[in-house]
Amino acid sequence: MPRKARKYIIAPGVSYHIVCRGNNEKRIFRSVRDRKRLLKIIEETKRKYPFYLYSYSLMSNHYHLEIETIEESISKIMHRINFLYAIYFRKKYKISGHLFQDRYFSNIIEKESYFCEVARYIELNAVRAGLVEKPEDYRWASFQFYFQEEYNGDLIDRERFLKHYSRGDDLDDARLDYIQFVHEGMKIERLPSFITKKTF
Repeated sequence: MPRKARKYIIAPGVSYHIVCRGNNEKRIFRSVRDRKRLLKIIEETKRKYPFYLYSYSLMSNHYHLEIETIEESISKIMHRINFLYAIYFRKKYKISGHLFQDRYFSNIIEKESYFCEVARYIELNAVRAGLVEKPEDYRWASFQFYFQEEYNGDLIDRERFLKHYSRGDDLDDARLDYIQFVHEGMKIERLPSFITKKTF
């Protein structure tokens, strides 16, 4: 049977929690170079189809993104990212077939309170998986860029996120508050209410 078309809100300012998982839960990253390649593709896609990226985490068999669209639909953005990465991966490892499991999971972040909860959930993925003890120690997540005092990169939109998080003018205070907010999440055993089984 053909797949049903997805329904998206194509408008500026729509935020999504995206999860892309390997087919049959197989690894989609086998080396440092693989993760670097995906991040490069995301950065290139931001230039071609501008969007805001607030958080990400690259695990072994899946990855998470928190994205806010500007003009292009989330489907167009994600199609380019996953299409280009799948071409790279299949060519490098000489494999055929689907790299990703069905369609990616996407959830519109409708409630204001979920905006930062989604980011915290994403940043703590590696901690929950037992890969690191502290989120700032995980190389393949965005929290490292919030943890450091200065950030001049283009991959994540740190300043915009912190303005949204704080609703104030002092971004350094907002950064420190956000660091504390993420660290406090390590003490919470239950998963956030917006997380469903499909998200894992």
